[in-house]
Amino acid sequence: MSLRRIPKLVSLLLVAAGAFVWAVVPAPAHSAKPHRPAAVDFSGPVPPSQQLRAASSRSVEHAAHHGGYGAEGPVLHRSAPIAAPRRFDLVGIAGTTAAFEFRSRKTGGEWSRWVETDNGDPVYTGGSDEIQIRSRNRPIRGELHYVRLKSGGIAPKGGGIGSVARASARKPDFVTRREWGANQRKGGCKPRVKPAMGRVKAGVIHHTVNSNTYSEAEAPGIVLGICRFHRNGNGWNDIGYNALVDRFGNVYQGRAGGMARPVIGAHAEGINAQTTGVAAIGDFTRKKPSKQLRRGIVKFLAWRLAVAEVPARGSTSLRSDGGSSQKTPKGQRVRVKTIFNHGTTNYTSCAGAALNRLIPKIRRAVDRKIGSPDVTP
Repeated sequence: MSLRRIPKLVSLLLVAAGAFVWAVVPAPAHSAKPHRPAAVDFSGPVPPSQQLRAASSRSVEHAAHHGGYGAEGPVLHRSAPIAAPRRFDLVGIAGTTAAFEFRSRKTGGEWSRWVETDNGDPVYTGGSDEIQIRSRNRPIRGELHYVRLKSGGIAPKGGGIGSVARASARKPDFVTRREWGANQRKGGCKPRVKPAMGRVKAGVIHHTVNSNTYSEAEAPGIVLGICRFHRNGNGWNDIGYNALVDRFGNVYQGRAGGMARPVIGAHAEGINAQTTGVAAIGDFTRKKPSKQLRRGIVKFLAWRLAVAEVPARGSTSLRSDGGSSQKTPKGQRVRVKTIFNHGTTNYTSCAGAALNRLIPKIRRAVDRKIGSPDVTP
């Protein structure tokens, strides 16, 4: 899975005096340099939207109570098709964590289906020229922030490390920030300031609400695009998640600062300093995540909770720092499972209904894996 330019290791099993001896023989390094994605950002206005109908008292009450997050009901506002300044791969309304729905198309092509996003996340479109927005709870206002990936990524592949070495690893074989393009001087996504540290008491599962049909080679660019939107569009320090997992099971390093350290992310307002956040790359509102993706989530959470000495099937008490998307008022405590979905504590449908239903199964799988020697810290 590793993309680094390191020699391949060929592991040879030698039997001597009844004991196993592992010999590591380096193979010639690859001459081709991995082609990492880069990105550029640009902005454009959100034009005035058309009000389709008046809000009912029920929808107004629901939106007011939930801060406009994931509000249900009829569509109240819709924009005209918006021609972007240039072709883009990700887009969202900068600096808002409210729920809006997007669809996109290439000029002259068919519209994609509508996709709802919130929590300050963009929508991945994979190369579009036009966007349209609608809302079920509030007028559509703000500035559109676009991210265009300048070049394709490289598919994460196994084989960089011999299978014997990987079997005894004590943490997942992450796709590093350098490998998905964060550390590039131009087109990368370096943190604004040094990351802050908290304490990991639980793991929060998210989804990124983008296409489920991306290729393995596209995935590093999607991670880079999300990071650019979070940092440059929302004004955050870095990508919001501590880790991400693609549909092929590859685990990506998220926010900088060290995967084994309790880096404070921006994934669950009000409880970021007490949790680690892992995002499934895709939209799992209706579609179940692949088995490979679920294994990737299990692999990361088992290792991360073991490092923090947190039981997978336990419960914990979190003190809320408040916020408009947080269900628990500032200063109050909420008791949660040590593995839960984002919507448990915040006004959002994340991590999608199809993935949310699998959380108990994921929790049991993490519990079983924590007892295995490859994740014991």
